[in-house]
Amino acid sequence: MTSRIAVFSLEARNARIPSPGRSFHQTSAPHNSVLDALKNLASGRTKSDDFSHSRPVLAPAPFKINREEDLRFHPTAIVCDPIPVIPFNGPGRDEKRAKSSKRHDMSHGVEIITTPTGDTAGTTLIFRTSSKHYVFGSMAEGIQRATVQQGVRLLKAQDFFLTGIANWKNMGGIMGMMLTLADSSTSSYTTAMEIFREAQKRGKKGAGPQKPHFDIYGPPNLKHMLGTCRRFIFRKGLPINTTEYGNHVPEKDENGAILPTWQDSMIKVWALSVSPTVSEHNAQAEAELESRRRHFDAKLNTFAGFQAPENESPEAREVRYDQIRTATIKFMFDSSWSFDTLVERHISEVDMPAAMFIRDPATKGFQPYHGPKPGGLDPLPDITVWTRTPWPGAGILALPPTKPAPESISYIAKSHPVRGQFDVASAKALGVIPGPDYGKLTNGISVKNAKGELINPNQVMGPDRPGQGIAILDVPSVEYVESIVRKEELSSPDVMTGIRAIVWSLGPGVAGHPVLSDFMEKLSDVQHFVSSVDTAPNRVSFNSVAGQATRLNLIDPKRYSTLVFDSTEVPQKSVHRTIPARTSSLPPNVFAADRGMTFTLMPKFEAHKETATPLFDPETARKEASPEVLELAQKAQKTLRQHRGEMLMWRQLLARPDTEITTLGTGSALPSKYRNVSATLVRVPGVGNYLLDCGENTLGQLSRVFSHEEFVDVLKNLRMIWISHLHADHHLGTTAVIKAWYQVVHNGVPNPQTLGNSTDGIDIKSYGLSVISHRGMLQWLNEYSSVEDFGYSRILPLQLTPNEKGKSSKLSVLNSFEKLESENPSIHRREFEQLLGFEDIQSAHVAHCHGSMAVSFTFPRSPSDPQDVKPLKVSYSGDCRPSYHFGRIGADTTVLIHEATFDDELLGDAKAKKHSTTSEALGVGEKMNAKAVVLTHFSQRYQKIPVLQPVEDEQADDLLPEDATEDVVDDEADVDPTTENADNMDIYPAVAAPNASASGPAKPMSIPSLQHQPSTGERVIKIKNKDMKVAIAFDYMRVKTGDICEMEKFNDALNALLATEDEEVDAEGEVDGAGANANGKRASEDDGDAKANGKKKQKKQKDKCKRNN
Repeated sequence: MTSRIAVFSLEARNARIPSPGRSFHQTSAPHNSVLDALKNLASGRTKSDDFSHSRPVLAPAPFKINREEDLRFHPTAIVCDPIPVIPFNGPGRDEKRAKSSKRHDMSHGVEIITTPTGDTAGTTLIFRTSSKHYVFGSMAEGIQRATVQQGVRLLKAQDFFLTGIANWKNMGGIMGMMLTLADSSTSSYTTAMEIFREAQKRGKKGAGPQKPHFDIYGPPNLKHMLGTCRRFIFRKGLPINTTEYGNHVPEKDENGAILPTWQDSMIKVWALSVSPTVSEHNAQAEAELESRRRHFDAKLNTFAGFQAPENESPEAREVRYDQIRTATIKFMFDSSWSFDTLVERHISEVDMPAAMFIRDPATKGFQPYHGPKPGGLDPLPDITVWTRTPWPGAGILALPPTKPAPESISYIAKSHPVRGQFDVASAKALGVIPGPDYGKLTNGISVKNAKGELINPNQVMGPDRPGQGIAILDVPSVEYVESIVRKEELSSPDVMTGIRAIVWSLGPGVAGHPVLSDFMEKLSDVQHFVSSVDTAPNRVSFNSVAGQATRLNLIDPKRYSTLVFDSTEVPQKSVHRTIPARTSSLPPNVFAADRGMTFTLMPKFEAHKETATPLFDPETARKEASPEVLELAQKAQKTLRQHRGEMLMWRQLLARPDTEITTLGTGSALPSKYRNVSATLVRVPGVGNYLLDCGENTLGQLSRVFSHEEFVDVLKNLRMIWISHLHADHHLGTTAVIKAWYQVVHNGVPNPQTLGNSTDGIDIKSYGLSVISHRGMLQWLNEYSSVEDFGYSRILPLQLTPNEKGKSSKLSVLNSFEKLESENPSIHRREFEQLLGFEDIQSAHVAHCHGSMAVSFTFPRSPSDPQDVKPLKVSYSGDCRPSYHFGRIGADTTVLIHEATFDDELLGDAKAKKHSTTSEALGVGEKMNAKAVVLTHFSQRYQKIPVLQPVEDEQADDLLPEDATEDVVDDEADVDPTTENADNMDIYPAVAAPNASASGPAKPMSIPSLQHQPSTGERVIKIKNKDMKVAIAFDYMRVKTGDICEMEKFNDALNALLATEDEEVDAEGEVDGAGANANGKRASEDDGDAKANGKKKQKKQKDKCKRNN
């Protein structure tokens, strides 16, 4: 513990932040203004006005400061809020200039991006001004994909105002969104710097580009929620500042007008925090929380600068805890940590696993240490060793304890008042000389007329027009209704003047509440729009993939179907509904909100209901399938009938052939129009359901592929969630799935019993769902459970050790995260079937990122299985390079589900990014002697489906040469997902010794070069296992293992269909920052290249972009 505290001693020394609450400040123009300014610079415009919206810049910190010095060079007021904050003292020069410059550009508007559906859980708006965009509402899972679908670009957005209470339903998409925007804005900044440097070389002068940053505002526990993600989120040099709004009395000026909570040069915002009218005090819960606080300060607080002083008041403690959470977020996004920083310590103080180095006595250079290690059986030598410093998140053992916060946040936002019209007639009558003096008066500067008399601007300017705006009011349940309608801001003329529309985000059962209806009727001059599962049907949110699924159904109706949706029925069916559903009629002048609706605020308010996105029509989607595709589909069906006998014979080779595989997310890195991120459901009849990885919005994908009744059944029989590694695109949907299961199976009632130190007597009815993964994943779930009761008390958190060095994998219950792994109670193999449904589970470390594992499950033999057929065995790769050890534990697999991120032509990319090519994935299947292989996790760029040709041994392609497999060496376990020299979080660098010739830090390690070789023509892969059948997965595919042999017959039709849709993606483009990170890692290079080549946009898309920018 001493060494951990020492690591953080300088980082947290004397750190202070403003106390939580009101945040009243101005901010600068958005980061994207950099490019516009630099274009002016490059073209010769160097006046300071070109950069008038740049934020004041602090003096730079010393270059290459060490991680230990990360915070000490910043003023203490900025340690936890790295962006300079300008206290607001009335209209300043920058604001006046902004008003002046925007005199003739008053374009302000709002668009509804999402309303509640099965796969977009919340309500989100974008508030657009001429120079900045602002996002209001929930950041639910699926928000990234929704912006892509709606064609909404967020390049001008840097301020995000989260509504509602702090729970995963409202905030589950914020991490993925921040990662995407962080990488895209960093890419834009890099480009801007290149332009700036070129301009400097030509002798141009001017301010350099401003580094990007983001600001997030929301309810209490927002910082805690973000901080729990520290084990899998890491960015450098990109501040993300967070502000939490608790209950507070509005502040007023000397005239009694309520001051805005926040404002910049474009808009003013009032944050409204409300709590339930009635709340219960739980003395036992408070006592337990106090006990956890004492334990945290005594045992777990690794911040030396934030240790508890004697006689600390509860209020001071909360301020200190807030400082810890804010500093944690800084480490996640704005660290200067370097992978190659080495520290010297005694070998007994090294936390394993870790790579250790010693100095060569002769050369004084570094070399790997291979002697006895901490935790081993051999005695340790009395020596010091050098180890790499852990990345910042790894050193923070825990966050300060918290509890669910009841506050729900809403906002009122409107533009600044607009200066009145210049009265030419009055100016002439007062003798003002036409010309420049007119402009000066317009800009607020007094002038003299022809007689020398002083003329003031108010003599020739009409009255200012009030700012125009909108309110988004979030009412989670009926308990909040009384509180929200009593908010002083909603009855204040100073605040509400110019507010022409209110978007109500209402929880189940709130719409139609009499108190709320009366309030709406009283505000008769305001248009009300209700967004709720009670007033809007569960219509399709992602039209593009819904159309694709419908066309896939035309080709292969056995595996694909039209998505589950309903464009008319209200209220929606929901697994989260805790009160009986009822239809609520809306009062007069109240409308149901819908995505795509827009509001023009300036210069004149108008609500445009006609801009709502058209409803999805399956029949129209079917008509878009080309005759060629339909002809090839009919040919495939005919071929199936001709080979029915062969397929029945192949089916006899499989155990449990009715096992169903549903591929819920088949894309890599980030959600796109046609592929969501990783998730695969395996349903074993008579045993249970198993979820292999659980990327963002997996719950929404489940709700679209299964009817409501079947969806509930899937959740009831869900026995296990396996998370292969801590990349966000593989696990950010886990919390939502557990919450839905918790509601369906346990009615949201927590388990009164805690896990003991033994697995004896575990009542499976009290739990029922196991989550098996990396220790860091399980600790994240445990830590987040302080924010929200999502069902953690009802799951079994299980850690799995790899099968290596002659030892089988071992399952243990992580009932405490402070014990050594050997102290956690183990689950014996004889208990597997009762607790988990399978007979055996084996895993192997694979080369991808820290803790990545592939896994094989063996299920009990079914009475209907032939005696000469081995039991059902399902193997799953997660993300990885092909692995020898995985091939060994997966021997005689029934079905292998393996990633195939890259085409064979991109082998260099696959090696560099620690993924597999198509042939490599099939090679692993051959090594396993697998009967079937399902290929998934494709680059979001369309890949051509290969043709598989069974041949004799001597003619077969060598799909997996001996030197192609990459397994993890012992010392690699301490390497974290990001390194200084790596450009994405996929890279899992081999741990090489530091530069032997140097006495300082090592040089950055080299990585394989990216080799782009465009694919041409039909690709044929020759395989020697004629019994191995292959399925190419797409989202929403449902296939029984016994039917996988049928799928290859449809490949020609699928290629023809996808070639057409590939052209559509090229024409329309994709998400902002194409090729950039979406869920903890950068998208593949081929994605970026493809999108760079897809600049030819259709006229419709051009028009849309004009509106969105």
